[in-house]
Amino acid sequence: MRVDHLVWYGADLEAGQRFFAERMDSAPTYGGVHPGEGTGNFLLSLSDQTYVEILGRDPAQPEASLDAELRALGSDSGLYHWAAGGADLEELRDRAQRAGLAGSELVTGGRTLPNGNWLGWKLFGVKNHGFGALVPFFIDWMESAHPAKTTPRGGSLVSVEAYTPAPRQLGEIYQALGLDIAVHEAAAPGLAVTVESRRGRHTLRTFDKLPRGYVI
Repeated sequence: MRVDHLVWYGADLEAGQRFFAERMDSAPTYGGVHPGEGTGNFLLSLSDQTYVEILGRDPAQPEASLDAELRALGSDSGLYHWAAGGADLEELRDRAQRAGLAGSELVTGGRTLPNGNWLGWKLFGVKNHGFGALVPFFIDWMESAHPAKTTPRGGSLVSVEAYTPAPRQLGEIYQALGLDIAVHEAAAPGLAVTVESRRGRHTLRTFDKLPRGYVI
């Protein structure tokens, strides 16, 4: 199991692109829009199997198409959620069920990229765990080329650390799902992700009010 991608959200998509271009070794590349969701993205890889998705408003779509939680974030920016990869999703769903976790169905989706290629995926998630975006969703890119292999290399992922008032319970969920993530006790929940480029180390943090995460 590994971190597949991190999702950074800011209402101003171009500002998000500049934020990473100023800190990393390469500028993120445009990834396209999400029709009906009100967003577009830029991408920047951290390895052949890990990347950052910079998500923001697509001005060509109505603001009402944005998820209510994104609209409520206003002009703030930060880590919004994340995905893990490298697992057989059917096996993972069975493991989650044995651990007493509420798992989703396996959901397939995809979209056409700006270059005309099709990007397809399969998703699985757990819900009703009470830890919001501290718990990732899980992705399998099936026959598609992994996005990290087709985007500029901006640096590398150093660490992912979770903070929560309930470290034991979160640690048990991570263990059940095969996630090797450091968990620390703290009054406020959040993620701190350290990335590194030739310009130094940078810590990416979740919003002060922890988002609910991507619910499947």
